Amino acid sequence: MPGAVAQMFEQALDATKGWFHLAALDKAAKLDDDLLTGLTDVPAGRVAHLNAAGEWELGGSGTEMPCFLWEGKDHPDVSNNGISPVTGTQHWVAIAPTGVMHALVATGGYELQTTEFDDALVYAVNDLLGADAAGILENGKTQYTDWICGVCSTHENADNQSEGLGVVPAPVGPRGYNAHMVETLTFWSYFLPEAAGP
Repeated sequence: MPGAVAQMFEQALDATKGWFHLAALDKAAKLDDDLLTGLTDVPAGRVAHLNAAGEWELGGSGTEMPCFLWEGKDHPDVSNNGISPVTGTQHWVAIAPTGVMHALVATGGYELQTTEFDDALVYAVNDLLGADAAGILENGKTQYTDWICGVCSTHENADNQSEGLGVVPAPVGPRGYNAHMVETLTFWSYFLPEAAGP
């Protein structure tokens, strides 16, 4: 539905293990201006990397360090242009926030859960994960050849009541429904660079 705004838990990244403590590895950087001001959807939970200017871009390849976005570009602590999504009227000119987004770095040792995965694929525990150009997780990756940013775990944080009542199916491997009844993929963060060309 055009113009619809997702609830904050419908497109999200959750850390089931490894976050938060003072030594946790994260990174804050601005989102690339073309992505921040453009029409490309950049919700929380997508895979990103830093470009040469030190700004977030989606996906990754080569030796680009995978990071998992904690916020989406439309979150009010990232971007707030003062324009009503209902009427299109600009009610104010925001001086902050400045487009800075936080992300968990793949080498930080986390077990994560995201809504941003290719749900047309079948996932199994220990599948290697990469990301497409939009930062959406996908399996079918080959060790020492492809850019790897995660390894599938088993589903966490199911809503046992909904599952027990048959509202949502029981989780199978890394896929399942969380307490908000949103389907997620659970995985461990990991980084293995893409093989260098010949």
